[in-house]
Amino acid sequence: MRLLGLWLVAHSPAFAQEDAPSADVPDIGQMPQTIRDVAIGVMNEPLVVRVDAVSASMLDRPYVNDPLGEGVAPDTDPLVRYDAFDCLTYVEEVLALSLAPDPAHAAEVRLSLRYGDNPPEYRYRHHFMELQWIPSAVEKGWLRETTQEYGPVQTYTRDVTPATYSAWRSRSSFALTDEELPYGTMVLNYLSLEDALAAVDDIRPGSVVMTVREDRSYNPLWISHVSFVVAGDRPTIRHASRMRSVMETRDQGLAWYIEQLMAYKNWKAVGIAIYEPLENGPRRIIVEEP
Repeated sequence: MRLLGLWLVAHSPAFAQEDAPSADVPDIGQMPQTIRDVAIGVMNEPLVVRVDAVSASMLDRPYVNDPLGEGVAPDTDPLVRYDAFDCLTYVEEVLALSLAPDPAHAAEVRLSLRYGDNPPEYRYRHHFMELQWIPSAVEKGWLRETTQEYGPVQTYTRDVTPATYSAWRSRSSFALTDEELPYGTMVLNYLSLEDALAAVDDIRPGSVVMTVREDRSYNPLWISHVSFVVAGDRPTIRHASRMRSVMETRDQGLAWYIEQLMAYKNWKAVGIAIYEPLENGPRRIIVEEP
């Protein structure tokens, strides 16, 4: 994935092919048995328990910018890996393992989040959170928006046109033709940082928290980071982070994180958007013998 943070993000979908090891890095795409065992062990627990357990099984992994691709040009990185993450690939993998009925089907969720109903090709990847990734995840029933449940929302709305991209200096980071770029109206609700700080004790574990930046007319992106809220002695986020030069998947206090956002100067943070994973049906069908 082509990323500068998340905000410059930027073949059959059969899971058996996807999980094959990379030719360059042996076993890089194989799901570690420890992660598989955790996912299986909690597969019939409530969704919030699954998100917590699965995300914990991938803590202390290095943060690597742009860790995934399609295995072929223009992005030859592997389609899946478990040894390193950036913020979005960590969230996608946790959701894939938490929402799939069992680990063998995690790729189906992951591919849906990244490509929708399309084949896993660079041109079809959901590079843009606001125009592609979020609307698709909501439409497919993987997530629902809950921002408005925690306080008064602010709303961003902007039309993205060819002129938007022509004025954006990071346009060249994407190996997409002008026709392959997404266009249209992007809309995002968010809590101000002050309202988010007041709501930290109420944000439900399992929620996906997205960091929202200042609107800039020449930039078709607002979201710069994604993370999970997990249960703990204090409100906690779990994420693939590179804050304070510590680059790894880790836990941090949610209130502390929001306070750090308040200090951003270059591209000011204005708030957070909140979404929740959705349970899509029974986890197991138990047939009782007569």
